[in-house]
Amino acid sequence: MSELNRIRQQAAEWVVALQTAGADEHDRLRAECDTWQAKDPRRRQVLEQIQRMWQATEPAQARRRQRRRRLTGLGAALLLVLAGAQLPWAYWGADYRTAAGEIRTLTLPDGSQVVLNSGSAIDLDYSDARRTVKLVRGELLATVAKAADRPFQVTTRDLTATALGTRYSVRQEDRFTRVAVQESTVAVAPRDGGDDLKLTAGQQADLNRQGVLTRATTPRQRPDWADGRLAFSKAPLTEVVERLARHRPGLLTLDDALANSPRRFTGVLPANDSDAALALLADTLNLEVRYLTPWYVTVRRRSP
Repeated sequence: MSELNRIRQQAAEWVVALQTAGADEHDRLRAECDTWQAKDPRRRQVLEQIQRMWQATEPAQARRRQRRRRLTGLGAALLLVLAGAQLPWAYWGADYRTAAGEIRTLTLPDGSQVVLNSGSAIDLDYSDARRTVKLVRGELLATVAKAADRPFQVTTRDLTATALGTRYSVRQEDRFTRVAVQESTVAVAPRDGGDDLKLTAGQQADLNRQGVLTRATTPRQRPDWADGRLAFSKAPLTEVVERLARHRPGLLTLDDALANSPRRFTGVLPANDSDAALALLADTLNLEVRYLTPWYVTVRRRSP
């Protein structure tokens, strides 16, 4: 589990605990929560976001309780805020977006094609002079239609990536944006200055707003996820679970006892059916997939 997802999980648990605490324990829990927040500034920010989501969904929770749905109480409330906490507000208002596990192909007004990965969102800004795709969240693969008088660019929080050819992918992470080129050339400009660079087919770079963090080689073929599959070659278990988590709603975690596991996986998993992917992974590596609820799943060692 990434550190940010761990903070989200802990913050959601604090919100639920505080909302359901009795009068005799509320002050103690509040003091412990304040101590937890003080250790990392991100914790307070995430906690406040989840508190707002809780408040916004209280009427819906009441209706669900009245209908006596199976998922009630602490587990349902925790999962509700966890699901919302992993999505920025801008995601919901984007022009196009995909749910967890959904891969969507779009044909843009100029004939260019954009494939959106799981949990991604974009806004379009097309004019007579420029074609701009703003990546709000997640990852896209762009195959660009030629129009010399109308540059095609993908913008993120960190950079602008302008196509000088046909195909490239852009993925926005928590602290950087990755641009990978499959065909031709892409010009990349950091948002707050720093040197521009050109990436050619088979090259990728990670950048933040100030400039380049790393450069590396990358496969020239179309990314696996764009065709609905996730391919791994001797990949560490942590990497496999982290990637599957991007294609599943709710929270998918790896038990701490497996954090440094030497187990590696080679194979292809479906990107649009995480239950089937987890079953195949578990069968291959002799693991157990524990469903605390449909939206809170842990991968752990198989019991003897």
